[in-house]
Amino acid sequence: MKPLTDIQLYDFLKDNHESILNDMIQMDTNRESLPADILKEIANTTVKTINSRLLDSSRFFESHLKEWADIVMKRSLQLNISVSYLADLLTHDRRIYCQYIEQFILSQGKELTLGITCHWFSLINEGFDRMLSHFIHRMDTYKNRQLSEQQRLINELSTAVIPLINQIGVLPLTGQMDSERFEFVLKAVPNQCIHLEVNHLFIDMSGIPVIDVLISEQLSRLTKMLKLLGISATISGMKPEVALYTIQSGINLSHFSTSSTLKQALRNYGVKIAP
Repeated sequence: MKPLTDIQLYDFLKDNHESILNDMIQMDTNRESLPADILKEIANTTVKTINSRLLDSSRFFESHLKEWADIVMKRSLQLNISVSYLADLLTHDRRIYCQYIEQFILSQGKELTLGITCHWFSLINEGFDRMLSHFIHRMDTYKNRQLSEQQRLINELSTAVIPLINQIGVLPLTGQMDSERFEFVLKAVPNQCIHLEVNHLFIDMSGIPVIDVLISEQLSRLTKMLKLLGISATISGMKPEVALYTIQSGINLSHFSTSSTLKQALRNYGVKIAP
């Protein structure tokens, strides 16, 4: 009997599709200023998705849920619709749905049991909950992917070897260095030096406020990797507190040359620098 009553409610909601849609749009139009065609598009796919929750097979709901999420994600990115706005939107739409379910229950008189009515409200509420949860997951995935891409670009820009003259290159390191960022340095810099035909690299650390033992070890690894590739290295601009920390940590950096400033390092190497 339950599938039949679910279908009866489904048919009722489907027959009242336009009425539900108009009520949603009217409420949304009064509350926010999204374009009317966008509100109608979102409301229309919301109605289809929630209605499909009453069908026997879950694949109908999952299919409509994906379609709804695709549309809402697209419009959210185009119009900068926030998660909080969408949550508010679904709350209002849920309220309207509950009102229509109440209408259907009242139209059935005493034929319906409390169990069936609770079952319907449970299905509808679960549908709205799934929609919000699915959207949040999709948006989080999108933002995390964006952050990862931005971090990749930052890493590339902050580890760029600058070619000078006579196969000389400069690697200006700036900002806070952590193991993940320096791991990118270890992978990218040797390849850049080979590509640019650099045989001497000046690693300037004047823009690094502090390093830890792990970073000191990775810096040592970098110079050793360069040496194996036939590339000599000079470290410049190391702050006194960074140098002291490196010594106290027992990190041996004596196998490459150092200089107090990049300017002095280049001069020592024979590069003419204007006063």
